Amino acid sequence: MRSTALALALGAALGGCGEPSPAVDVSTYVGPSYARHDEQERREHAARVAEAMLEQFAERAEPPASDPAVAIVEAAPVDVPTDAAALAELVAAVRKAPLDEIGGPARRIAAAPAAVWPHIREGLLAERKSPKGDYRSLLDAIGGDVPNRYGHFARAWKKAHGHSVKLSEDWFEDLLMLPPGRVSPGLRAVHRDCVLQTALLRAASAIGRSEPELTGEVIATLLDVAYLHEGTFRDEVGRAITAVGDEAIPHLLVESLPPSGHDRDDDTPEARRAQYAEIQLDKMDRLHPARATEAVREDPRLLALVLDAYGTARPGEAAAVLLGFADAHAPPVRAAARAAFAAYVTGPPPVASHRVVRLLGGGTANRRAHLTYRQRAAIAIRQRMEAEVPDQLEPQCELQREDGSYDLECETQPERLMVAYYGWLDARREAADRQALEQALAEPDPRVRVARLDALLVGNPELTAGPQLVPVYQEAADAAASDGDVARAGQLLRKAARLAEREDAEAGRDLRVRALLAEASVPELTREGRRMLLGTAQDLDPDDPRVDAALAGLHGSDEQGPGPRRHLGVLAGLLLGLWALGWVGAWWRRRPRSPMAASHG
Repeated sequence: MRSTALALALGAALGGCGEPSPAVDVSTYVGPSYARHDEQERREHAARVAEAMLEQFAERAEPPASDPAVAIVEAAPVDVPTDAAALAELVAAVRKAPLDEIGGPARRIAAAPAAVWPHIREGLLAERKSPKGDYRSLLDAIGGDVPNRYGHFARAWKKAHGHSVKLSEDWFEDLLMLPPGRVSPGLRAVHRDCVLQTALLRAASAIGRSEPELTGEVIATLLDVAYLHEGTFRDEVGRAITAVGDEAIPHLLVESLPPSGHDRDDDTPEARRAQYAEIQLDKMDRLHPARATEAVREDPRLLALVLDAYGTARPGEAAAVLLGFADAHAPPVRAAARAAFAAYVTGPPPVASHRVVRLLGGGTANRRAHLTYRQRAAIAIRQRMEAEVPDQLEPQCELQREDGSYDLECETQPERLMVAYYGWLDARREAADRQALEQALAEPDPRVRVARLDALLVGNPELTAGPQLVPVYQEAADAAASDGDVARAGQLLRKAARLAEREDAEAGRDLRVRALLAEASVPELTREGRRMLLGTAQDLDPDDPRVDAALAGLHGSDEQGPGPRRHLGVLAGLLLGLWALGWVGAWWRRRPRSPMAASHG
């Protein structure tokens, strides 16, 4: 019975691939009506039928990993929408198909790729037709937390304070699991819209996580969606932003900056949006700069983006963190950290925030609410120089004199300290590079010498000692070629070319031609590969005689090569034919003869 079930499963999943078309096609289908015309639903339904049959007729055990039916079901491709028409078809299915059949289209919408992101964005920002109260009533069935008019989430508050309340943490799955009988006829359209909206949110999260070039647009869209329709979907929007992961950090940092002319505590849509971006950073545990940079430390690209974002948002507590990356190993990270800190100490001074305080005796006065980002940066650079280079530190000054005037020389002191500190870091790095370079060049073993130079160049690809290193790599390439390792010789010549072309383009081009010639002489290389490398060398230097000679040799082998091979083939064919004739003749002489034939003989 198990083999019968597997055969039925395979037949249903594959749709009879490879079989001739019958003269009479009898189709019997059991399942949801919508799936009849949905290839992915047909596959999923076939898998469910196969599992049910296996449970009924076979031994109750887990199928092995090599089970063909399981392998085919797992390998079945997901039919995701790749264009606007396919997405619109799935959206129509969610809005019109029976409630118990909208799961398949909704899941494929949730898996939509970046190709349909503009249409996903349009769907997320679409206007809702039903009132917020209808959505609240529908979402109450799954424990969806909808904020009230003050932005307060009652269910989350009760849950956090020990009350026994139902609180959904995944609206999409909970809505799909909601029995259709629990949805009143008047709320079915709302239910469909909620399923569609949560599917689009899930698709947006996946796109923002996997497509860095779209992450900023995805985050901006989700922040807009959080306050649409009186914030109905804000709780699920927050989970969608969190699901984007660390790719969202630099964009949330920039979005958390209040618009020009707005204070962070203003009760305006723009200010609330910035507050919400900051709240999402806090929920992700990425609000503090030390935690945010630690989370992306192993990804130089993302770390550089985060540091650059701090140069735009300029939170005061990030100043000291930026200085910690001012001498980072990766050049992009180092440049981003330095540019971001420079944004703290250059340009117009920020306006300090003040607050009203009550004095003893009942009076009031204005006092500074907190330090500005420039003041925090001044403290950070002073502390750093006190610890590392105190001999270049200027005496501390007071920005405001006793008469109330401002000392402009003191105002630019943080910038001067930054320039001095960066200069000291560069001098220390250059000295360390020179020492490492001298040690590498003093290495007697050529292979070890080249390996140490490679490590040094990886750490500092902008090393200025390029002309000094070119002869070393050329010598190593000549040694490798003498040993018969032309592939390594080509690699070393390419490295020499990259170093030489910074100062002398002609020398760099000559080394690249030599590298191509060496690589084209690798014995294992195919004729097509050899021709491609030599063609590239000819494009670099059309008048190089070495390239012309190599191409002439290649063309000569093309013209002469087939002749001997053809003669050998003919000779082998003749020998094979003679051998076959000899074998047939021997068999004819030794064949058994009948008595009648013998008597006639």
